Amino acid sequence: MSISAKQVMDLRKATDMPMMKCKKALEAEGGDFEKAIERLRKDGMKVAEARADRATGEGLVRVTISDDRARGSVVAVACETEPVAKTPRFVEFVDRLALQVAERAPADVDTLLTQPWIDDEGQTVDDVLRGLVGVIRENIKVDAVANLAVDGSGLVGSYIHYTQKDAAVVALGADSASDELGELAKQLCMHIVFAKPTALSRDEIAETLVAKETEIARAQIAQDPKMAGKPAQVIDKIVEGKIGAFYKQTVLGEQDWVVDPSKKCTVAELLAKHGATLQAFDRVHVGG
Repeated sequence: MSISAKQVMDLRKATDMPMMKCKKALEAEGGDFEKAIERLRKDGMKVAEARADRATGEGLVRVTISDDRARGSVVAVACETEPVAKTPRFVEFVDRLALQVAERAPADVDTLLTQPWIDDEGQTVDDVLRGLVGVIRENIKVDAVANLAVDGSGLVGSYIHYTQKDAAVVALGADSASDELGELAKQLCMHIVFAKPTALSRDEIAETLVAKETEIARAQIAQDPKMAGKPAQVIDKIVEGKIGAFYKQTVLGEQDWVVDPSKKCTVAELLAKHGATLQAFDRVHVGG
């Protein structure tokens, strides 16, 4: 059967797939438009599977804060190359996905991928993502998703680094959601992006990880000739100091404030001066 240029163009507009692929799909389906779309979608899934293991070090992050600043969400979507991260189709997908995350608050990436797509309930987010891979011909994946809400009074603040590959959101409790608190929350998010804390408190760090750090500390001491013959209590004290340094590096409240080092205080001390409490935070980064 002869396929007209108009048929090919209509399918191209509907799918954004290459002209020759559209023509071949229509020919294979005897000119049936809907079946041709389904064929192209399946082809897109094959492309996605073939590219699934390719490295994704580029992409975009998006943050959405509710009008009352009581809730916030963040999502990171990765691709293989910087040019793709700047294409209108990729940017539009990330923007719509950010709205989906804000409105439907998925608990994690797996949950997000199984949700009906915000613009087409007949497809899941994963279906749309695979279709995008089929069009762009690069591996694309959702790296991270997070949702925060302030408990009681206070607000959620955010910061996106100028590269649009790193972002943080934080929930601060306080007597009121003042502009001053909003600025503090933004600065705290800048700190989080730079200092990369992994825990809100010591309780969030796995005991196995602390045990491993303790083992490493003792091994380092054992290899130091200066420590030979030192009493056990001295060694224990040094190990305790090393673990304290580990907590200071990983626990947000214990980190030194990096936005303005002249203040010479920890994050917890700075928040206390402003009458704010740290309730929750999350940091996302494209590429893992």
